[in-house]
Amino acid sequence: MTATLKAASAISSLTLLSRVLGLIRDSVMLHMLGSGWVMGVFNLAWMFPNLLRRLFGEGALSAAFVPRFAATLTRDGRDPARRLLGGVTGALLLGLGVVAAAVCGICLLLPPQWLGLTGGPGVGADERGGLLLTLLAILFPYTVPICMSAIYAGALNTLGLFALPAAAPVLLNVVWIGALLAIPALIGTDQVRLAILLSVALTAGGVLQVLANLWLLRRKGCAAAPRWPARGEEARSVFVAMAPTMLGMSMNQVSSLLDQLIAEYCVGPGANTHVYLANRLIQFPHALTSLALATAVFAHLAVLAVRREFPELRARMHANLHGTLFLTVPAALGLIAITPEFLAVTFQHGAFRADDVRVSSWTTMLLVAGLPFLGMTQLYARALYALGDLRTPARVAMLLLVVNLGLNLVFVLGVGLGVPGLTLATSLTSGLNALLLRRRFDALCPGARAPLKPLLRVVGASLAMAVVVLALKSVLHAEGRLARALVEVAVPVAAGVAVFCTAHYALGGRELSTLLQRLRARP
Repeated sequence: MTATLKAASAISSLTLLSRVLGLIRDSVMLHMLGSGWVMGVFNLAWMFPNLLRRLFGEGALSAAFVPRFAATLTRDGRDPARRLLGGVTGALLLGLGVVAAAVCGICLLLPPQWLGLTGGPGVGADERGGLLLTLLAILFPYTVPICMSAIYAGALNTLGLFALPAAAPVLLNVVWIGALLAIPALIGTDQVRLAILLSVALTAGGVLQVLANLWLLRRKGCAAAPRWPARGEEARSVFVAMAPTMLGMSMNQVSSLLDQLIAEYCVGPGANTHVYLANRLIQFPHALTSLALATAVFAHLAVLAVRREFPELRARMHANLHGTLFLTVPAALGLIAITPEFLAVTFQHGAFRADDVRVSSWTTMLLVAGLPFLGMTQLYARALYALGDLRTPARVAMLLLVVNLGLNLVFVLGVGLGVPGLTLATSLTSGLNALLLRRRFDALCPGARAPLKPLLRVVGASLAMAVVVLALKSVLHAEGRLARALVEVAVPVAAGVAVFCTAHYALGGRELSTLLQRLRARP
């Protein structure tokens, strides 16, 4: 458990840097583009390569590759593992390269009106559709290097290296911020040209990410030139195993894409910006807490499954489930309590107005409510993949995609909740997803259930924290962005953390002190 915590803390630390840079870049983006139609079109174009990244890189392919790479490395040694890596990356490079070339060709030939986008204030339907096709043609090739980078990162995690692979996104954010600062100096305030040149810079940033991970693999002596795998090779079985999992680990990203499409088509131009921002903000605590733990434990769960050490696997799952809830429950309640002030201080300037903050606040709060369930889903999905069950997460995800789509239409078109209704539907389906995956894990790996008392302590301490944060918000006010950031955001957050830790300890919880001891301990 100590090694897992150290790995998770390393991932969290560098991911924190990436997320902070991400907040800076989003703040600059919204300052320049607001929630207008150009920002909405850019968000849609950016979502498609990111969906492929989740499906092939961080999702299905990674879930199928990591257990086999771990088993090959443990059983056969480094050379067969390196051959497996070369076969997987070679097939991925060729397959995604062909898909990317086809998408680029279609985008260049497809008439904009075929996309079905409508016009809006100051923009025609053809202009929106033309920009979307242009940005897709530029951004879709980003899929190739970023998916290669994710596979290299999975190999590095199996080798025990977590920090530097987690730092690769920092490179993209540095490129993104640099481009945002440099491009306006060259072209002025033309939003359409800004979006196009920024897309070129992001695709180049993906190349930098894959080169960084490849450099580290070479240093570890485990790099392999991409090649086409021969018939019967283990690399081919990775892609066969990947097929059932393509939706299993990607429900959140697919749901987010559906939310953005419904917002853009049913609510209006630029409405999907609020969904994009909500997903960006939930990824901040998610990546630092539950995703870091799930990433760190995945390779070890795969090794325990290969060795058939099922009691130890279930014990490890209980420990990590408790750790996930210990981090995500207070993070969710705290972020819900502070969201309006945080968004106002961070993003309300330039083209992003007070009305935008109000809509984004409700959209974000309803999405963040599902943060604990999202963390549980990530953990249980990885446990099922480690146990060899590749079908259950996919079947559940496909069912819940239909449920989520139905709830979206009810909340947006029926009840009239607008954009916030989309994230409410996502949180509800995340809870159902976690419940169904947990039931399947209990069936495959039976044993005593995780104790309930630690969860009750976490919930009690989190509620005490939320009460204090809300009380401070009602009495603390300041003028100016910096003063508001300190008085209305930093002070309530610091007080909330202190109250949570104190209340949790008073309720008999010793997890925080144990966690700190393990992080300080040597492996």
